[in-house]
Amino acid sequence: MFLTEAEILDTPLSLNYTCQYFEKNKKNLEQFFQENQQKKFTILGCGSSYMLAKSTASLFASLPGTSANAIAAGDYIVDPLFWYETVKGSIVLLLSRSGKTSEMVWALKHIKEAHGCPAVSITTEDGNDLMPLCDLNLTLNWCHDDSVCQTRTVTNLYASTLLLAAEYARDDRLRESVLAAMRESTSFQLKYRPVLAEIANLDWDNVVVLADGPICGIAEEGALAFTEISMLTGRYFHLLDYRHGPIVVSGKRTLTLALLRPGEEKLQSAMMKDVIQRGGPVVTISHCTENRYDAAAHIQIPEVGEFAAWGILFIYVAQMTALLKAIALGGNPDQPKGLDAYISL
Repeated sequence: MFLTEAEILDTPLSLNYTCQYFEKNKKNLEQFFQENQQKKFTILGCGSSYMLAKSTASLFASLPGTSANAIAAGDYIVDPLFWYETVKGSIVLLLSRSGKTSEMVWALKHIKEAHGCPAVSITTEDGNDLMPLCDLNLTLNWCHDDSVCQTRTVTNLYASTLLLAAEYARDDRLRESVLAAMRESTSFQLKYRPVLAEIANLDWDNVVVLADGPICGIAEEGALAFTEISMLTGRYFHLLDYRHGPIVVSGKRTLTLALLRPGEEKLQSAMMKDVIQRGGPVVTISHCTENRYDAAAHIQIPEVGEFAAWGILFIYVAQMTALLKAIALGGNPDQPKGLDAYISL
């Protein structure tokens, strides 16, 4: 078994640990938000973590009276003056597997010197370089991926941002939704792996991932999984926005993963018909039991509550399909050429 595969399969167990960890740290989180009552957040990340930062910003910005922005740490350090007003007066949240990426450390040092903002890190390595600079450190050692390509790590980092938002907003429904997704994750993996194996064996050589709302960032990470693990081009777009140009290069060898959110049928249905007409295999993911659009495959998200929590299950579809495609192509998903686990400048 490839290491990447083992880490994907371990995700349900690691999610359980993450949920327990947040429950144990509930008082620490309450105290932090009592002491830091800003309603403005800056979320920093690099690569996969920046994609997750986009989901986090989308979610936090949807909360009452709250603003949030995601910034690539590399973008910040190139021109911190441009971001001065964006960052000023915010709580800074840093997402990182290693906590050692140069851009992240440099960005936080500058923010602390320029603004003195309170900072929270969510990482998966203890004793990392971000920790001495932060006011609160949430360290998830059990979900650190030793593979170059992150799988289990990004799923847990994403779940952590939802749990953090739930604590900030005192949103019990969101917290319970994360727990529900965690409980469903093992059966979800077992049920759909054979389906994804069939999809991986079809003739396609590029991938488009479509999703909206708070899942935008982790969906983009899903597209990146194909680029890094399968060494095939993966791209992400918002669902209806895909029509505005990018769909023109969708063809018979384009695999499309489309996450359809509940509550709206007409617009999403028309979009799916347009995509399927392009001729490539399409996998629809929704709460529906039936394959409404005669797609190549349909994945049903079980009842877990809040839409944001769907991302915890949805990312498995991308990760496992990317892994199985890499194997089908004779590649080694553990050793992508030209990629390192973290960047040191």
